[in-house]
Amino acid sequence: MNIQDFRYYHDLVKEKSYTKTAKKFGVSQPTITAAINRLEEQFGGQFLIRDQSHKSIIITHLGMQFDEHIQTILKEIEIAKLEIQRNSASKISFGLPPIIGQNYFPKLVPELLHTGILKNLEVIEAGSNDLIDLLIHGEINFSLLGLTDPNLAFGIDAKIIAHYPLRIIVAKNHPWASREGLYFRELADQDFIGLSSNYIHNQLLTQMLKQNQININTIYRSPDVAVVKSLVAKNLGISYLTSLAIDENDQVVALPLLDSNQPDFILAAVSRQNHLMTSKEEQLWNILSKQAVN
Repeated sequence: MNIQDFRYYHDLVKEKSYTKTAKKFGVSQPTITAAINRLEEQFGGQFLIRDQSHKSIIITHLGMQFDEHIQTILKEIEIAKLEIQRNSASKISFGLPPIIGQNYFPKLVPELLHTGILKNLEVIEAGSNDLIDLLIHGEINFSLLGLTDPNLAFGIDAKIIAHYPLRIIVAKNHPWASREGLYFRELADQDFIGLSSNYIHNQLLTQMLKQNQININTIYRSPDVAVVKSLVAKNLGISYLTSLAIDENDQVVALPLLDSNQPDFILAAVSRQNHLMTSKEEQLWNILSKQAVN
């Protein structure tokens, strides 16, 4: 069985043109035809119908189903290549969102340093949503993540470490600063300073906005949590942050929400289930997940 035949087939299904497919791979059209014939013979089905009168290709239902399997196979092959390259380089690609990197990861550094794993980490900093995509596509195998739901995509193992409540942060001279808490609906039409779209906070915020059927006036978004807190401290607006991102040195007041039904920021250690770990990776996973509550 020739993997290249799979590549020819998938591209032909996508382009629906023998000419374009042959040109892309730098081969002749008969080469593509021979590959399709081999696949149909090997698997015992008709995948394509070539309409000579209209010079077009019709993909049969069986052919479309077969292409779904081909895409999975080709994706796994690419993931395998990435894993082999990383293993030969003795590096461990590790995803780390900014908030978790600043406020939780430092607790793990002494043990990572002691075990010699820290020097092997190739840290990729990005928002949790972006890191989930990298995990799904096999570009990283491990990450700490902020989640709204621990049930991730198929093939991803998540170990919940902690739940952190969400807080409304306001300036120390804001009218709400002396309050002990507030209801989310009170945010209606307030000037709001938010985080960039790749932060999990936006999903939590959207959930609460829909639940309370209100709107807020977002005046600015930043990829930097420190910038958000700084702007809030200047009383330019309010924001919505996990308590993990707030400490006593911040010049803001963090107010708890009084709503009975509200989401948490879930801190989790995650890994790809079908990844065969090296001894160093097993050590890393044990360190990441040993505080897990599930």
